[in-house]
Amino acid sequence: MLSINIYGVTQPAPCPLLDVLLNRMSSFEKSTGCKHGDYVVNLDRSQLKLGIWGGDAVLKNLEIKENALSQLDLPFKVRAGHIGRLELKIPWTDIYTKSVEATLDGVYLLIVPTASIKFDAEKEEKQLQEARQRELQRIEETKLKAAEQENPKLEKQDTFVEKLVTQVIKNLQVKISNIHVRYEDHITNPNCPLSFGVSLKNLSLQTADNNWKPTLLDEHSKLFFKLVQLNNLFAYWNVNSVLFSNHSADEARRCLESSMEIRPSVPISHDFIFRPISANAKLRMNPRSDVDFSSPKVDLMVNLSEVAIELNKPQYISILELLGSVDMMSRNLPYRKYRPEVHVHGNAHIWWKYVITGILEVDVKPHLHMWSWKHIRCHRKSVKCYKELYKTKITSKKANEELLKQLEGKEKSLDIFNITLARQQAEVEASKAGLRIYRPGMKMEEEESQGWLSWMWNWGGEAETQTKEVKTGTLDELLTVNEKAKLYTAIGYSETAANPNLPKNFEDMKVNFHMERLSVSIKDKKDKNEIIKLTVGELKSTLTQRPGAQAIKVTAQLSLFEVTGLATKRPAPTLLSSRKAATGAGTPLLCILFETNPLDGSANQRLHAESQPLEIIYDAITVNSMSEFFRPPDELQLDELTNATLMKLEQFRDRTATGESHIHCSKK
Repeated sequence: MLSINIYGVTQPAPCPLLDVLLNRMSSFEKSTGCKHGDYVVNLDRSQLKLGIWGGDAVLKNLEIKENALSQLDLPFKVRAGHIGRLELKIPWTDIYTKSVEATLDGVYLLIVPTASIKFDAEKEEKQLQEARQRELQRIEETKLKAAEQENPKLEKQDTFVEKLVTQVIKNLQVKISNIHVRYEDHITNPNCPLSFGVSLKNLSLQTADNNWKPTLLDEHSKLFFKLVQLNNLFAYWNVNSVLFSNHSADEARRCLESSMEIRPSVPISHDFIFRPISANAKLRMNPRSDVDFSSPKVDLMVNLSEVAIELNKPQYISILELLGSVDMMSRNLPYRKYRPEVHVHGNAHIWWKYVITGILEVDVKPHLHMWSWKHIRCHRKSVKCYKELYKTKITSKKANEELLKQLEGKEKSLDIFNITLARQQAEVEASKAGLRIYRPGMKMEEEESQGWLSWMWNWGGEAETQTKEVKTGTLDELLTVNEKAKLYTAIGYSETAANPNLPKNFEDMKVNFHMERLSVSIKDKKDKNEIIKLTVGELKSTLTQRPGAQAIKVTAQLSLFEVTGLATKRPAPTLLSSRKAATGAGTPLLCILFETNPLDGSANQRLHAESQPLEIIYDAITVNSMSEFFRPPDELQLDELTNATLMKLEQFRDRTATGESHIHCSKK
């Protein structure tokens, strides 16, 4: 459902800044290979853009696609996905002073193994083609991005974008609430189904005054302040869990919604990995830091109250089982279409037929067919045909529908490697022949705009044939001189201003982190005493950057560190403690400082560490219990998990080597 409110505007008012932002969003989508339509069912992007034009776009009750997670390359699919409300309010009539409001509420995502969803040949083929097109698009955009990085004009554009982003953050108000993502699995261990998830109650970004009280934006203030608040973020891992995926999509969504409520009066239904945490962050920004050195450009303070991490033996075993099962699920995906829907017991002949058919159809027959002379001749002819069709497409200003359909038909039968190879050959042949290549996302001279006034002139009139002046840069295409001057003044950007010689002592960025308490507990069972518990008290850390001296400084301070052991028929023994060994009240246990190019110039790098003594006690019962805890069950095959990990690392290494080879070849 798409609801669009345009306050008193019958036709969207022209706004060049909108096109600048939309172009940047489009570039981001291309660079990441992600588009809104890849995740949401029936999202009309043109209607969404119209809503943004009017200043108020509201999306309600959106359904997330079943294959929304395909880019993760994992054997998982979405069983139920729902976005309750997505709203964006942009005051285009006063974009430089009023707030931009973004609201996201009610995101519920239930993920299950692909094997638990009934096989649908038509749907699977459609999702396979969508994934293939996304991968091809990612490859093309990577090549385009590599070509754009060689453009010397990007440094100026990046400076402008930095100023524009600062202005957007200055006026931005964000509210995110009621997020629950959950994975359920009865395939890994049918006798003990598992579920794990992450839930967030509220995350907000608000404008504040210098006392950190939420307020309206003060356009006359030299500094602006942002307050970030996070409430009830937690993660859980349930063993022998109730499965929401057994219900309908609507009922599963209601279960997700009700299970994220954490109240003292309501029994807790989750086994937490980390318990609910709350935090706040205070951001102070100086948009004029290039000329005003009285305050850092970014000054961030993060405060975290208490973090409690827990792990019990059933959770640990379940995690190992899932890690081993994911690899087996991935291996079984090609055979899924032949898998019977009956139990193994009493149906041995059906399952033997499944095994024989799967191996023949997936492993044997394709291999024999691939190396037959008939297939080789047909494949070679198909690749050549695709190369010629693609050459026609990239050398045509606008490809016709028949050509696109022929290309799509060939892409269904060819794999990504051969498609990419044929495209590369087509581009090389076109370049050698002196033909002009029209790349998606790169505007040609005939497509250049004459500025915003030209667009307004042709708003309702006929198209005229004119001699167009060639312009470069997105802003030159969209904005007139007066419009650019107004925009540059609002965001504090200058095309002619040279980078100032920053003072060596000026701190451009400063980040402070403070955590009151961290505890890590390991238990044999949920309702038993901890085998071991680690407690860290009052951790403080600071990061500062001085670009004038190309210097970075990192400090960390720890006040308390304590480890307690297993309490059987005795009090829990203290294995490691800084309490008794502390030299004085208020003395930190550990202080670390690392700095490059310090102000006194005494060294290029400096490392200073100071620690107080610790008292350490050996407890055999605790050590033996820990050894037993991490010993995996005999039926768990860790060799398969290790081999799967090594296989993933080898794939990553091969892809990295291929990418580096492509970069070197492109630069020759």
